[in-house]
Amino acid sequence: MRHIIMLLCLTFSQWSIAASLQLPDSTETVVVNGKASEQSSVKLDLSLPGGMQQIAFRYQARYRDNGRQDSFISDVVILRFQAEEQTYQLTLPAINSASDANQFNAQPALGLIDQTGKTMAFTQDKLMKSGLQIGRDFAQEIAQYNASDAIAAIAPNTAIIRRLATAAPAMAIASEQGSQVMSNSAVPLVKKPEDITQAEVSRMLDYWYQKANNHTQAKFKAKIHQ
Repeated sequence: MRHIIMLLCLTFSQWSIAASLQLPDSTETVVVNGKASEQSSVKLDLSLPGGMQQIAFRYQARYRDNGRQDSFISDVVILRFQAEEQTYQLTLPAINSASDANQFNAQPALGLIDQTGKTMAFTQDKLMKSGLQIGRDFAQEIAQYNASDAIAAIAPNTAIIRRLATAAPAMAIASEQGSQVMSNSAVPLVKKPEDITQAEVSRMLDYWYQKANNHTQAKFKAKIHQ
């Protein structure tokens, strides 16, 4: 068993961190290679294993519309591309109006270049969900997406290889100690109301407040001050 584990570790050594993806300002990642992520910062850099990548993110922006500040939170965009040992940069268009925002949601204009400035091939799609958007389980949604024939889906065996590569060192240690390693993938993950982050609540409140007309905004302010 020990020799098998060591062979697995050697086989999956190619999946060590080998690539980096630079994301633009106001980009929030929600899923990175099947794993839920809540990262939002200026010039965020993602360290990635080599091979096929699948990043799901939202684009957030502010713009002035008829003299008032408005907010834009895009639909969840899926980016899939093949990464090698180098740095990549994702480019997004500027959002300066409601028209720009609507156009981006209708057809996100993405760009991907490598560290030499060469334009890279990629596949894109959107991770859509109808109804209330608060408390979404993005990891579960992307798993269902990948089980389909969607254009930016990653084959299930790719995800399994990634999990094996991550778990291999732990399996080796457990084998040395004569312990039995149990996979946690069989445990269903249910997102409870208390799991919803305050950042997510704040983001959605701000989003819907900006969408409301002056009368609805005034009623909302009145409720807060009661």
